[in-house]
Amino acid sequence: MSKNKIRVYQLAKKLGLKSPKMVSILEELGIKDKGNLSMLDSETANLVEEYVKDMRKTQEENEKKSQRIQGNISIEEFAKRFNVSERAVRETIMKLGLPYKPNRKLSKVEVHYLAAEMGLDVPEFKNEEFIKRFVPRAPVVTVMGHVDHGKTTLLDTIRRTSVAEREKGRITQAIGASIVEYNGKKIIFIDTPGHEAFTEMRLRGSIVTDIVILVVAADEGVKEQTIESIDHARAANVPIIVAINKIDRPNADPERVKQQLADRGLLPEEWGGSTIYVPVSAKTGQGVEDLLEMINLQAELLELKTDPKTTCSGTVIESKMDKNIGPLATVIVQTGTLRAGDYIRAGDVVGKVRFLTDASGKRVKEAPAVSAVEVAGLPDVPKAGEIFYAFKNASEAKEEMKRIEEEKRLQKMKERSGPKTIEDLFREMQEKEMKKLLLILKTGTQGSLEAVKHAIKEIKSPIPVEIIHEGIGGIVKSDILLADASGAIILGFGVRPTTEAKKEAKARGVTIKTYDIIFELTDALEALLKGMVVAEKKEIVVGRALVKKVFKVSGVGTVAGCLVTEGKIVRGYKAKVLRNNVVVYSTEIASLKRFKQDVKEVLKGYECGVGLKNFNDIKVNDEIEVTTTEEQQA
Repeated sequence: MSKNKIRVYQLAKKLGLKSPKMVSILEELGIKDKGNLSMLDSETANLVEEYVKDMRKTQEENEKKSQRIQGNISIEEFAKRFNVSERAVRETIMKLGLPYKPNRKLSKVEVHYLAAEMGLDVPEFKNEEFIKRFVPRAPVVTVMGHVDHGKTTLLDTIRRTSVAEREKGRITQAIGASIVEYNGKKIIFIDTPGHEAFTEMRLRGSIVTDIVILVVAADEGVKEQTIESIDHARAANVPIIVAINKIDRPNADPERVKQQLADRGLLPEEWGGSTIYVPVSAKTGQGVEDLLEMINLQAELLELKTDPKTTCSGTVIESKMDKNIGPLATVIVQTGTLRAGDYIRAGDVVGKVRFLTDASGKRVKEAPAVSAVEVAGLPDVPKAGEIFYAFKNASEAKEEMKRIEEEKRLQKMKERSGPKTIEDLFREMQEKEMKKLLLILKTGTQGSLEAVKHAIKEIKSPIPVEIIHEGIGGIVKSDILLADASGAIILGFGVRPTTEAKKEAKARGVTIKTYDIIFELTDALEALLKGMVVAEKKEIVVGRALVKKVFKVSGVGTVAGCLVTEGKIVRGYKAKVLRNNVVVYSTEIASLKRFKQDVKEVLKGYECGVGLKNFNDIKVNDEIEVTTTEEQQA
């Protein structure tokens, strides 16, 4: 045998592969008709070795990624495991058509599916049986825009009704929902008020929205509520289709509207951007079919789906007290099927569905996902924007009512503190691991606004600062709602919050900072940004312990019997569970015992009992690595 050649079976033995696997690899590489005794030259053998090396490396990486995928975990645990916000997890669950319930445990396949759809570092999701459960659904479209720009009239034309004529002052007074069908596809429309006083309702409307239709009058252009609508749509992270209305008017100027909105970041497709613009006339019907076509096209791109056979859940978009019927709630059913007789929870309201009314005013026995219905029978009026979900039976609903009462009792015990200091803000941002500072800026005059914006831009910091909304005048409730939706801080220069805004900010935990001297504002921002920069943390290993035994303790969970092998184990410190030197979970030491006594720490060489927060899947021979962090100047 030549020194420069090697037989296939010898190379397989060298690489630790069985002969059938080796032949399969040769076929994948296009090296055909090679039996076990065939000869390979050195160049081919090296190619095979590199291929096997890369293949094994990929397998190892996928195994590490797979270690993160564990079932029977809550939304809170999922958020911690993958280092994402609970709000993002909740919104993605609803968008994907998975049932939402705060205390529901996610299965392993749901965790994998959810993580893959969120673009997290996990192997590709390929469970065909699970995917088959999901079916295409109708898009939920919210209509936004300035007062009297023709939102309801546009919907009026689409629905071929006369809603606008019946409304006092031709201004929508409450959020309504309607279902239309175009080219065999259903579209659910939410009609939101355009008047400034109803900004809160508009924000609630964007919670369940898949697509926003921004209505702008061609003869008036961009107005204050137009800008607010854009900011709220962006906070909800949904695509915007611009309907330039009233193009039949003699002074209509669609190109001016495009330019104004392009300056706000909505660059038209024909100008090289990604925003769809459709010129329409709600009065004559011109362009309406084009608008519906664009909605269907955008919905196809979003690939909207839901699971119609799972637990029912959805969102309340409006509620009211009817003097004859009692509490009524308009809801969007997003997963499963809602039936008359079901017990549901919406916010803090738990009750039995007495009857359902569809968008056309007819009573129906059930409402499948995705549809809009009005629910009667709840004991109280739930808040708009609340997520609702159904129970299996009445006893489960009663247990939930007990939990609500306990939650209310605990909430009363928590007194909210006064205005936050820069240190408080810095600590919160560290906890949330924020990488960008979002601001809402309100000033007394246009000149002040430009001056403050310029001063903020001059601040040098590697942490990006983004002004997501700006305006002239006092800080009002709508500013608080937007800050709450986006996680922004409100800065006021020469202005103050209204009494209503103060109360709302306190209730929602929104930070308002007001200044009258510009350098004080910039100094405060620089201090906050500096704090964000120095928040580089170095992880220090404090100790390690080897799991020798595992105990199941009733009412407590799993306790690991450990031997401390390095350093010390400290109660309350961060901890990582290592299995074959791979981190399978990050948590903290919840409890620590020596014999039967609670202790603060246990040193090397001693045995102890360790309880881990939110983790019970501990196994013998796992290692627990205990760490702490210290801040270092960047």
